[in-house]
Amino acid sequence: MISCRKRQAFAVTGAVVAGLFCLCISFASADVIINVLAVNGTDVSQDKDIQFSIPGEIKPADILDAAGLEVDYNIKDSGYFLHGKCLLAPKESRTFKVRIRDVWRVSDEQTASIRQEIDQGFKEMGAEKSVANGQLLKEQLLAKLEYVLDQEAQATGTIDQRIDTYRSHLQTLEDIRTKAKLIDFWRSDARDQESKKIVQYVLEVTNPTDKMRKVKQQHFLPPEVRPEYVVDRQGYEIRFDEKKNTSFLFKEEDLAANEKKSIKIGIRDVWFIQQKDLDFIHERSTGMYESLQSSEFAATAKSLYDEIINNLDLIASLQAMPQPDINQHIGAFRINQKRLEQAKNDFDALEKLIARHRAELEKSKLKNVMQKIQSLKSLARVSQAIFDKKPTVNAAWKIIGSVMIFLAIFTMIYFITWSIRTSKEKKQEEMTIPKEEKKEA
Repeated sequence: MISCRKRQAFAVTGAVVAGLFCLCISFASADVIINVLAVNGTDVSQDKDIQFSIPGEIKPADILDAAGLEVDYNIKDSGYFLHGKCLLAPKESRTFKVRIRDVWRVSDEQTASIRQEIDQGFKEMGAEKSVANGQLLKEQLLAKLEYVLDQEAQATGTIDQRIDTYRSHLQTLEDIRTKAKLIDFWRSDARDQESKKIVQYVLEVTNPTDKMRKVKQQHFLPPEVRPEYVVDRQGYEIRFDEKKNTSFLFKEEDLAANEKKSIKIGIRDVWFIQQKDLDFIHERSTGMYESLQSSEFAATAKSLYDEIINNLDLIASLQAMPQPDINQHIGAFRINQKRLEQAKNDFDALEKLIARHRAELEKSKLKNVMQKIQSLKSLARVSQAIFDKKPTVNAAWKIIGSVMIFLAIFTMIYFITWSIRTSKEKKQEEMTIPKEEKKEA
């Protein structure tokens, strides 16, 4: 978008086009020529200020030829822009051809890197649940990557369309890379990854005038919706708003005078919480609470446990209620998201109590061992208890040596056993308690 400062009655106008591409061998990608058009529509010469905001993905290093304009940073907009001055004769127009690197495509190097990360994740963690399950998870990640590449290949229209397509899929690409590195993803059940249920998202389109009119439609999607979740677009394009950081449906069409119509867009239902996730938190919380009932943390544990169960029950109850309207359905999901977040926070607090309780138990056992060692300090008492007489010097040293050897062996066996058991418990927790992932919904 081009903005120009007014000096008299005329402002410099600009336009951005994407009709010219050329092969850039050094970067193995096409460069984009942006035409910045300055126009003087008056009958006198004008010294014009030109200012052009650069798309957010472009950095100074990506500007291959600024066409004589200067590059600067706008603190207010948090982005770079081009600016300069030019003297225009009456009715004169001038085009500044700015050549920039085409960064709005997934390069072959990026694609290869993502595939390598998926293969590496499968190789190292794919068999966490089973090899077959891991293979299905791998195929799901690869399918998402292919979807992004296919959508990018189809975006052959204007530069705006290509930019929007690229931006709308950035989150999907990041999600693929993140999951490929997460052991919790490879431990999950491939059959539970995505919902197959389709909900209808209704768009309302109106021409309030008395004449036929070409209407530019822009319908913002809920933030949980990614492009791949829209399974029936009804001819709409998926664009992306950089400022709002969300996708929207775009379409231009002619509407008759006073025409009103509704369009149903099919979207995969991502507004629900799986019951197995609720059951897992319920079962683990119950086990930890029962372990703490006879501890000094019993009161706190009960309070946390009651809060967890209450939130889980509220989530299940609200999800069981029919929500005929998609907006109500989305609203209920967001309420349940907050409840689930609170339940997870209380669950983490309960886990910390368990860890503290175990530490206290181990400390108590160690204290008992030390007390036993202290009770054997008096050699005379040991001798009196065993022999009913004071030992000779040789006998005393034999007793001392025997006691020390016994205590050393006993202590070593205890600590080795304790260390192995603690290690197994931690490993078991890591395998059964999934870490909280970034919001995908």
